Amino acid sequence: MNVHATASEVAKTRTTITQRLTQRLSRRRQRGVTLVELSVAVAVMGLIMAGAMVGVPRLMNSVKLSQEMKDWQMAALAVQNGVASGTLTANSSDDEIMKMAVTEPFNRTDAGKRLLNRFGGTIVIAPVPGSGYPSSGVTVTSGGYPSAQCAEFAGKMNNLFATLTVNGTEIKSDKKLDIPGITDACAKKGGSDVTQAEMVFTIAG
Repeated sequence: MNVHATASEVAKTRTTITQRLTQRLSRRRQRGVTLVELSVAVAVMGLIMAGAMVGVPRLMNSVKLSQEMKDWQMAALAVQNGVASGTLTANSSDDEIMKMAVTEPFNRTDAGKRLLNRFGGTIVIAPVPGSGYPSSGVTVTSGGYPSAQCAEFAGKMNNLFATLTVNGTEIKSDKKLDIPGITDACAKKGGSDVTQAEMVFTIAG
């Protein structure tokens, strides 16, 4: 009886040890799978974040550009109304222009004395002399445009302007229209590549 009991106990012990080993191996396998899945998840999140870092600035610039175009559409309407009513003339002073509706769409700094566009660039608005083309309206100098947004802005808004110069390159005048040259003009200034562009344009009244 003792021999049989001992054999039975040994068999049970072996079975128990085998079960424990099996459980440990199973746990290790489960842990391994979890770590692999976690690594994959981290890698995927990294790719998503990397894409977001690239995509967010582009999205922000796109939003700014949309608002910038709306601002100048409002300003153009204000120029036409100002000329028609006689409040905007070739003799209008800088202080007078700063009080007109043409400047209302834009942000102000330096105690309201300096205008800024949506990209943070300085805007300078002055009346046209009246002796050239156009004969009435304003001349605008606006800077700080990223080259890509400069190209899109000039391409879509040039019909609103009587004349347009980008980074010193004449794009539009009473005798010239060079729409294909906008992209190169926005990306280069004086033969050097630039990341920000300056535009000078006139809005006729």
